[in-house]
Amino acid sequence: MGLLLAGFGAGVATEFVAHPVKFVQRAVRRVVPTPPPPVVSEPDVESIFLAFRRDSVQVPITRYGRGGGLTVVDSHAVLSTIDGKLYLAASARDVTPLAIGVPDYGFDAYRAFAEDPANSAYHFELWAYRYFDLLAYDFGGSKHLALSFVRFEPDRRCFHTIVSVLDIPATAADLARFTATAEDWRTLYVTEPCLPLKTIQSAIEVQIGGGRLAHDGKGRLYLGSGDFHIDGVFSEMPAIAQDPAYDYGKVIEIDLATGGHRQIARGLRNMQGIAFDAEGQLWTVEHGLRGGDELNLIREGKDYGWPKESLGTLYNKLPIPNVLSYGRHDRFEPPVYAFLPSVAISSLELLKGFNGAWDGDILMGTLKDQSLYRFRIADRRVMFAERIPIGERIRAARQLDGDRLVLFTDDNELIFLTEEPNGQAEAFLTAYLQQADLSPHVRDRLEANINTCLKCHSLDPDVNTFAPSLAAVAGARIGGTRYANYSDWMRAQETTWTPDRLAAFLQDPTVLAPGTLMPDPGIDDPEEIGAVVDFLAAMASPLEFTPKSVDLAEPAAGVTN
Repeated sequence: MGLLLAGFGAGVATEFVAHPVKFVQRAVRRVVPTPPPPVVSEPDVESIFLAFRRDSVQVPITRYGRGGGLTVVDSHAVLSTIDGKLYLAASARDVTPLAIGVPDYGFDAYRAFAEDPANSAYHFELWAYRYFDLLAYDFGGSKHLALSFVRFEPDRRCFHTIVSVLDIPATAADLARFTATAEDWRTLYVTEPCLPLKTIQSAIEVQIGGGRLAHDGKGRLYLGSGDFHIDGVFSEMPAIAQDPAYDYGKVIEIDLATGGHRQIARGLRNMQGIAFDAEGQLWTVEHGLRGGDELNLIREGKDYGWPKESLGTLYNKLPIPNVLSYGRHDRFEPPVYAFLPSVAISSLELLKGFNGAWDGDILMGTLKDQSLYRFRIADRRVMFAERIPIGERIRAARQLDGDRLVLFTDDNELIFLTEEPNGQAEAFLTAYLQQADLSPHVRDRLEANINTCLKCHSLDPDVNTFAPSLAAVAGARIGGTRYANYSDWMRAQETTWTPDRLAAFLQDPTVLAPGTLMPDPGIDDPEEIGAVVDFLAAMASPLEFTPKSVDLAEPAAGVTN
């Protein structure tokens, strides 16, 4: 916390010396916190299908600012802060600084330039100056890191985006012991031309630089290169996003073997997320102005319209100057999905090998909306966008492993979200035992038998680690869950679990299902077997059982007649 406060003070002091009046204005507008975010109730984070336990840890920074990159190596988070410090984190309780220096991003030179009275014609926002993104990828049989960042060139009074790469160990244990200096990184790509400083708005609007990275698994990196607000409205220069002479406002493909690069899409403003989906299609998300945040399917050679077309307006609510249409996006390649009002998109991640309810979906972080969004993509369209409140400005969101996510926030926190049962199955079992029409003896035996089943099975959906989930098993296809060790007989079945088949299986698993790993559950009494089957059927039915502590005379919340 001491480092955090010291860093904040250093950043504030520098900006105040450069432009005291403008700093006070920005302090009111940007530094003073907004009203507290909504409280996330227990369980810590909940979606329609899944619930997550939440653990967080503060990461120190050396100066105030927003930004940073987040990637994953060997189920460990690897974080690059705004000031280029790297950390390895297995959990909120295990965060380790890495002994890896990073290439110089020109911040000291930029701060010195800002403090020089001769440059008072420019406006400086040092809080926005940052390392953009960090990406771990495999290439040529080894593991690498790619780091993207803005760099100010003081001799030329210009700036550009750089992508540098570093060879690293493949395991987290080796990475924790690994050392590297700034000189060990290799410059892979530099945007051209070097852009001049602006006198309108900020000299370098780094926050509009994009800089997010994706790897296609085939030897190519993709960079979402923003236009830095050089759009003819917030700059004295004409717009560059649609001009092929500039590597800005473009999606750039970079060949890892040769360093060769090419523009594959243009007319894009500020891509804060870029990722491939399960079908190998490339998606980007970008900030609009007031409205017009976009999810785009990137297709080679396409022009996405910025700044001639947008589903947003200026922040003063007036139309964007020189747009070809107002409130429409039908002349250039349209977004697949757009947010009106804006949510301030921040990252994009494909979920792979996750819970079946989410697997294959795309996860997006947001800043202003302080939420995660889960996209289901089908036939190149968004089937839905589920909003999951977090209550923090999410700078990056990544899948850590099969049941964990990791987020990095603008408060420089790492938040670990671990999937866990939401308690609904347990509550249903409790209510069923309270209210089902059972004799005391059968009720006691049912509870004992279900508890025996739960030594291996789960009543929660898609929890198939040790045995198939029993959630909604009645009426489901035999061998139809994601459980990995079904017998050949079960895998070959195209029939469903009827009550009679469930009863026969409980009576003697090996007779019904040759080769099954299911041991004899030891339930011999037909009445007990029938009670278990009835319970499983109830779980798969629309029947509702309300715990006795609730007044049954009152309708349940959300229920209407």
